[in-house]
Amino acid sequence: MNLASKIVLLTGASRGIGVAIARDLGKAGAHVVLTARDLAGLERVAADVRSAGGQATLVVADVATAEGRAAIVAAVEALGPVAAFVSNAGLEVPTAVADQTPDQIEKQVAVNLLAPILLTRALLPGMIARKEGSIALVSSMSGKSPTPFNAIYAATKHGLNGFASSLRIELDGTGVHAGVVCPSFVADAGMWHDTGLAAPGMMREVPLAKVVAGVRAVLDGKGEVLVTPTPIRPLLALAQLIPGLDGPVLRALGVMDTLKSRARTTAEKGAAH
Repeated sequence: MNLASKIVLLTGASRGIGVAIARDLGKAGAHVVLTARDLAGLERVAADVRSAGGQATLVVADVATAEGRAAIVAAVEALGPVAAFVSNAGLEVPTAVADQTPDQIEKQVAVNLLAPILLTRALLPGMIARKEGSIALVSSMSGKSPTPFNAIYAATKHGLNGFASSLRIELDGTGVHAGVVCPSFVADAGMWHDTGLAAPGMMREVPLAKVVAGVRAVLDGKGEVLVTPTPIRPLLALAQLIPGLDGPVLRALGVMDTLKSRARTTAEKGAAH
């Protein structure tokens, strides 16, 4: 997709993976509408976008609220036709379900699932009328396989994947495309990087550049990009054929121990506050 001078909405733009996506969109010459709750972070990213050759508009808003989403849509549509939407905002509380509050659960669902669905719904009529547009939803490998001690996050990402695959078929013939990017453990930025933990030895981490390339691939027409260090689809298919296999596989790969350790760390930090 040629993004030169095109308007692209990017949520979760003030930190982590969003920063790298914004820079890449800037290099493509896009006019990037950067949105997040952190004004200072957005200003830093906007400077990067402009240095890379793009334009930047800032919208400080919370995607978890109806007011925030309305402000984002109004701001981006005031600039002109929206060519692409990259939904990157995400939230996780990596602890056991029993240790999470109802508010924590509702906030994860609002940010990770409701916001991308409702923002997509708001932007779709214009894209369909123009017979042009692309939607890239940043999901996770947690949306492809079980993620114990992060079950709410996994539930939202499974939902996001289902939304993307269904919407892609629904939009066939309209000129509008939707797809999903599913990173595993990202090395250079993002939620996993911020923990300071190492990925399970048999899984390894993936470079941030591959996640960014996956977003561009979806914007260019790919339906689903799995950003993993090794081919994972055969293992996912096998788990579907043999119910109950996922638990032993997660233990064998060292994922279970890593996620348990992360949950303990999260719980200890919460208790300290």
